Amino acid sequence: MIQDDRPNPDALLSALTEQENKERKGQLRIFLGMAAGVGKTYAMLRAAHQKLREGVDVVVGVVETHGRSETVALTEGLPEIARRKVDYRGTILDEMDLDEILRRKPELVVVDELAHTNVSGSRHEKRYQDVLEILDAGIHVYTAFNVQHLESRKDAVEAITGISIRETVPDSILERASLVELVDIAPSELLKRLKEGKVYLGDKAERAAQNFFKEDKLTALREIALRMTAERVDQDLQKFVSVRSEKNLWQTNERLLVAISHSPYSEKLIRATRRLAYNLEAPWVALHVDTGITLNDADQSQLAKNLNLARELKAEVITTTEVDVPSAVKRVCRQKNVTQVVVGRPTRRWFRDIVERGNLLERLVQESLEVDVHIIRQEGAALARPGLIDELSYYRTRTGVTKYWYSLCIILGTALAGLFIEHYIGYRAVGFLFLLAVIGIGMFGSMGAVILCAFLSGFIWDYFFIPPKMTFAISNTEDFLMCTAYLVVALITGFLTNRIRFHEKVIREREERTNVLYEVLQDIANATEKSDFLSKVTARVGNLLNADCGVILRSPLGKLEFAEAREYSIQLNEKDQAVAQWSFENKKMAGWSTETLSQANALFLPLKGSAETVGVFIFQPKKKSRKLDPEKESLLFSIVRQLGVSIERHFLTKRLAENQRLKDSEELHQTLLNSVSHEMRTPLTAILGAASALENETLAANPKYVQEVASGLHEAGDRLNRVIENLLDMSRLNSGVLSLKLEWHDFNDLLGVVVKKLEKPLVNHKIKINFLDDVVLLKIDYRLMEHAISNIILNAAMYTPGGTEIKITQRKQDTNFVIEIADTGPGIPEDSLNKIFDKFYRVPGSPTGGTGLGLSIVKSIVELHKGSISVHNNRPHGACFTIELPLEAQPEVPEGENL
Repeated sequence: MIQDDRPNPDALLSALTEQENKERKGQLRIFLGMAAGVGKTYAMLRAAHQKLREGVDVVVGVVETHGRSETVALTEGLPEIARRKVDYRGTILDEMDLDEILRRKPELVVVDELAHTNVSGSRHEKRYQDVLEILDAGIHVYTAFNVQHLESRKDAVEAITGISIRETVPDSILERASLVELVDIAPSELLKRLKEGKVYLGDKAERAAQNFFKEDKLTALREIALRMTAERVDQDLQKFVSVRSEKNLWQTNERLLVAISHSPYSEKLIRATRRLAYNLEAPWVALHVDTGITLNDADQSQLAKNLNLARELKAEVITTTEVDVPSAVKRVCRQKNVTQVVVGRPTRRWFRDIVERGNLLERLVQESLEVDVHIIRQEGAALARPGLIDELSYYRTRTGVTKYWYSLCIILGTALAGLFIEHYIGYRAVGFLFLLAVIGIGMFGSMGAVILCAFLSGFIWDYFFIPPKMTFAISNTEDFLMCTAYLVVALITGFLTNRIRFHEKVIREREERTNVLYEVLQDIANATEKSDFLSKVTARVGNLLNADCGVILRSPLGKLEFAEAREYSIQLNEKDQAVAQWSFENKKMAGWSTETLSQANALFLPLKGSAETVGVFIFQPKKKSRKLDPEKESLLFSIVRQLGVSIERHFLTKRLAENQRLKDSEELHQTLLNSVSHEMRTPLTAILGAASALENETLAANPKYVQEVASGLHEAGDRLNRVIENLLDMSRLNSGVLSLKLEWHDFNDLLGVVVKKLEKPLVNHKIKINFLDDVVLLKIDYRLMEHAISNIILNAAMYTPGGTEIKITQRKQDTNFVIEIADTGPGIPEDSLNKIFDKFYRVPGSPTGGTGLGLSIVKSIVELHKGSISVHNNRPHGACFTIELPLEAQPEVPEGENL
């Protein structure tokens, strides 16, 4: 049989995809350390200087020197992006300027303290999220963090140090990194650096020496960092091994493999391998090879039990389909870089060993596989020498008894045909007809049927056709050799034909399995809602495996949502609900076909993400009499794993969106509170001052003073009323409950009323209105439009110096009515023109006063009238707001009637 030493196609595709992503996105280099002070930032800056000398465009995004003189010296000569200033609760803090980095777009940016939490109000909550956005923009990043900040190591570090770790980064960051560089020094050397003041300064150094910086704790942290780096290196090596086509194994570290089957003695092999792996502190693989033999219910149940035992003992379980078991073992050994194989002591089976060129142990040893082989002794019945019936039972029917009957009918039919045509073609040519018949049987029958028909056809040919007939004796030596050769050729050709057919079946099943996984991934990628891909995936899996499938998700309270009926869920009774909840809480599969709560009607599989369990997958077979074969079970587990990760990602996205909404709401509330409180304080102060003045009897007796106070009260009340009207209108506009009361009005009249009401606020400005000669009627909500025009005019008055002119013009333009309000002030900065209508936006450097709501309300009111508003700067100075309202057909006004 030809050995397939080609690279694993799935691994090759994954490697190509990863390479494409690396070329398209930025590469991440992580400098990892066991604790502060080991020299991560120092090593990172030295690497950055090296890149700068090579001509790479390098900038420093953020570096925390902590006052260390060596680190400060290394920052010199590196271009730095100025940090942005953030006001947080009255304290000015420095943060990395992400927008400036993306605008500047260097080739490489240095970002220290990856686990840092950004100031509230930043685009991202964590700095590592900033780094991911930088990488997505195609910019390479150098970064650094300590081992305690990795999410998966957080609990272990807290147990060692007794210190709570608040800032962490997900493990996916390590997977994203193209290079992880461990910066390591001896704990004694680090303690020496601490005493010399090269780690922390002042009291902080003393506190660190008393708590965190103990030699035993640092040694434990160092071991964690070394192990984590070794795991990363091992993963990189596995990627290289999986795509290479060399036959030689690279024995870089110990990895064990045990070959298991449906035999009850496989349990002993699994336990022995677990003990060896534990003593060697090595990972191990449990391999099952499906050779195509049909298993009865007892064997299927024992196989499932063996595989579950291996999973419980933390093995990496692999199931594969292959006619030749040793070939499958060698292939997996190369892919997984296995160094030691554990097998049971094989019994001598002469017939099978002849057909298969030896047993598993002999093949592994003879074919020079570069692994160590451990032989585990077997006891009792396992060592009993099999009889002939046991030998032949290995080739028992895979295709059912019916195919055996078909095979016998073909041989008998060929014999009858030979009796009729022997006279014309000769008895020797009849042998070729039997050979064609055996080859044909190999195309659909099992190996047992091929062997049976090869011997049966040889006997029939000898007895009925080869002289002397009606006896098994052969008189001619040439005929004897011909008959013997026929039996050998018939067996070999039938065997090879059967094996080719089985390989074709294996390839077809692999293709179908790959297509299913691809379609599942496509369903997940194309779905916009969680319910969409869950419905499609459960339906697809159910059709493929002849079962009813469903998903029950976790509620925000951490329990399964049984009461909430979904199109992708299955109705369960109380008993099955209890099994599902147990599976969810214990993160183990349970129910049908398992040894845990096996009386349940379905199999329950926990949906595990990278960090949490998000629900349970329900697999309810329509025929519960037979368990899933290992290949289908492996496919089901792969789909469930992918679903768990996808659902977790959906939950995280939803959670991030909710957190962002809460942040936006909090910022909006704070902005509103700051703006309104400031705007209301001025008129309230005036009102309180007037009230206090009127309490003075002397002043109250002066009519002129009282009139001035009353005028001030009126002005303060108007200003307060405008603030309240703006808030109420904005609330109504946002809620959508504000409805327009549309009536016909002359815009000349509206402008006159607005200017009249604003006499006092506009006392220092010149107002020039271009009234139209013709009466133009617009269908508008008078109160809202008056409010909108007032806001624009007041905005112009606020931002222009006294004595300047505000000009209002009107004109008809095609089917629109255009109103322009222009001032002669300083204008609006170009970068603020597209933000001027945003809520609470105020031009930087503008005078105090105002809520930042006025122009936003104007825009909403104009758009409610199906109009538009824009702003541009006049030359040489000033700003001009342009409102365009739809001009409808003018109504007929009865003679003598005024509008």
